[in-house]
Amino acid sequence: MPSTPRKSMVPGANDGRDIRILTTGTVIDPPGATYGPRLPDRYEFIWVMEGEGTITFGPKTFKAEAGTLLLRGPGVRDYYEWSPKRRTIHAYLQLTLGPEHRRWVDRSRVPAARKMPPNDILRPLFSYVMNLERTKEPTRTRLMRPALALMLESYVVGAFEVKPQATAYLPEPVERAVEAIRAHSVQSPPARLRLKDLAQAARTTPENLCRLFKKSLELGPLEYAMLVRLDRAANQMRRTPQRLKEISTATGFYDAYHLSRTFKKVYGLSPKAFRESPDNDWISQRNPIIRTLYN
Repeated sequence: MPSTPRKSMVPGANDGRDIRILTTGTVIDPPGATYGPRLPDRYEFIWVMEGEGTITFGPKTFKAEAGTLLLRGPGVRDYYEWSPKRRTIHAYLQLTLGPEHRRWVDRSRVPAARKMPPNDILRPLFSYVMNLERTKEPTRTRLMRPALALMLESYVVGAFEVKPQATAYLPEPVERAVEAIRAHSVQSPPARLRLKDLAQAARTTPENLCRLFKKSLELGPLEYAMLVRLDRAANQMRRTPQRLKEISTATGFYDAYHLSRTFKKVYGLSPKAFRESPDNDWISQRNPIIRTLYN
């Protein structure tokens, strides 16, 4: 039986005219990382993609595991304690709302966190909005606004389940190699990683592993491993006062010069400029592994 179209509960929700997205990003945090406290002036969607953490929004503290979506309003002091046992990956969308959406959200008693079912619509929409960052204006804004409006309304009313469908996975050898790279990257300092060792962990030949990586991720296995270490270095630059020499040693680069040269090639600016930039959380998204694996 066909369903009856449901009128939006929010005036203007379908086009999102009064929604403005400010920034998006994905952060890979090492075990035990913390962030905050801070007092933001904007709304923020946060998607815990991997790992778990203890989150504090104002007076409330709660656990958030992988697959959880959070919605934090402006003027709410937040603090994040990520898992001490393993890394955590989370994505975020920061946005402002006009009077229509703001009044509706504020009076709806929106939960701070929702655990998503396997077949939700919000995480695909989240990825879609993040991917639109690469789209030129005015197309970017024209597509983002209705997607964000749908995300917001679906989250608030709790209507986010869709019919289950098959999920695409990376080839098994690539999955096994990626897990080996992840495990290797958290060593401090990481030992030398060789292609034949990755192929052995992936239970395939080096030639086949390279072919599968290129086909699935558009990167070679060792190139991917280097970008994982570079992402970890960028995270340490953002969150610690460590010197570049210390970070290069901890993340497996030959020296500070090697790290600096590689960093500038990938991120487009020097480590010093990256550290000083107020937008370094956004700049960190230029690492290709973020968009390849987590969008």
